[in-house]
Formats: sequence, C-alpha cells, structure tokens
Amino acid sequence: MARFTDETINRIKTEISLLRLVESQGHQPKRQGKDWAIRCPFHEGDDTPSLVISPKTNLFHCFGCDAAGSVIDWVMRTRGVSFRFACELLQNDAGLVAEGSAQPVKKNTTTKLSIPRQSRGL
Repeated sequence: MARFTDETINRIKTEISLLRLVESQGHQPKRQGKDWAIRCPFHEGDDTPSLVISPKTNLFHCFGCDAAGSVIDWVMRTRGVSFRFACELLQNDAGLVAEGSAQPVKKNTTTKLSIPRQSRGL
C-alpha cells in the first residue's frame, strides 16, 4: 500500500471545511465570536456547547473532554476508522487527485467503534 504524502495530507486538512463536514453530519453549529460551537458528540452530559470549531485554523477542540484535531481526526472519531481510511474517505469526498498510484481501499479492514451513548438516545 502506498502511503499518503505529507502534501496530500496537508491538502486534505486545509481544503476540506471542518465546519461544512460537521454540518453535513447533522450538527447545527452556533456562532461564538469568530468560531462556532456544538455539543460534543464524544462525551456524555454536554448540556452546553463545549466543542469549538475554528474556521480560521480548520480545527476543533472540546473543553469538556479535550478531544481535538483536524478534519481527519473528526472522521476517525465519528466514523471509528483508521487514519488511512479517514484520509481515503475525505480524499474521495473532496475529489482530490491521489498522489502517485495509491489505490482506494475496497473494504474497511478496521474495527468500527460503537456509536457514542448520547447518539443512541440513552
């Protein structure tokens, strides 16, 4: 398997809007100054929005559970997939041209994590 180049990873991190990705998953961010906030999907009992998304840096950070990262980290945590598979999903969704001769994965080989308890309606 060919690995993703640093240039490809940086393109994914900068060209794919984290805010738009979060909205596409059904979250409704609220503006807080120059940033946006949502209730964190990664920990229970988040009564007030504690996860902040910064469009300027295209990063997220939760002040409740300390989850943080880029669009790749978001996909890894919300979909329960590996770094490589998250990059492939984002690359395919964004229509980015693969570097070199990297072939798309035909089957996910990682174990999918269970849905956070909050999302299951408990």
